[in-house]
Amino acid sequence: MKPAIWILSALMMTAQNAPPQAGLLPANAGGWTAVPPDKVFEGEGIFEYIDGAGEVYRAYNYRSVVSRRYEKEGAPDLIVDLFDMGSARDAFGVFTHDLEGERWPVGQDGLYKSGLLQFWRDRYFVAVSADAETAESKAAVAELGAKIASAVGRDGERPELLSRLPEDFKGGATVRYLHSPVILNYHFFVSRENILRLDARTEAVLAAEGEKGGKRILLLVRYPSAGEAEKAFGSFLEAYMPEARPSGVSAAPRVVKTEDGFWTAAGRRDVYLALIFNAATEGEAGGSLAAALAKLEST
Repeated sequence: MKPAIWILSALMMTAQNAPPQAGLLPANAGGWTAVPPDKVFEGEGIFEYIDGAGEVYRAYNYRSVVSRRYEKEGAPDLIVDLFDMGSARDAFGVFTHDLEGERWPVGQDGLYKSGLLQFWRDRYFVAVSADAETAESKAAVAELGAKIASAVGRDGERPELLSRLPEDFKGGATVRYLHSPVILNYHFFVSRENILRLDARTEAVLAAEGEKGGKRILLLVRYPSAGEAEKAFGSFLEAYMPEARPSGVSAAPRVVKTEDGFWTAAGRRDVYLALIFNAATEGEAGGSLAAALAKLEST
């Protein structure tokens, strides 16, 4: 083990070239001590660190990530990855990419699974992991997470678009926030082409309600302008449900039975699109869409 004074000095030298969030990471927790230097990645550099999942963070406009390793003799190493996502809404968004685990009261919406703790707070997304899960490492992971959450100091606001979900897609529904067609297709495949014209300027909420294998899906998308929403509505109808292509009022709701045997519904209100997938009946699709559009009009 390295002397504590040497470690502190090395961390101070590392911090001179590190992004600001490095100062939120503790030097020790539960008998584990930080081992400098930190690893820092920005922009395309994320692919040098986590090649397989790098695109996820890029899709949420991450600014930088600081990775710090902690060691304790005779115990598994711990690693903290602290992402500056630039905004609270994107910190929340990247957190929603993986929602498996048990709830832990750490940060905002803390989740723990098999040695990995994930949470978000303010504009930061945090992952604390142990190389192997033991009772001792589990306690240290919790302590590290609590120290980081405390250092951040304040909660972030959830995306306003979540407030526009209808009541039947709140509560027990699985909710994800996104901008990218890549992220959308990962959770619910729509098309190989970007038929919804999603990009960094759009916001979307994907909500799934029901049991596995029979989940009803709601996708709300907000565009920068009504004109862009109208173009996206037409693009979606032409590619996904061409038999419902608008004739007359372009924002009029459409409901069709798709090739998979389920019902799909689509409608537009001003800058918003509301889409229902996997409905069991025409009535369910139409009713769910009507509730979503009514919520958009009332908020």
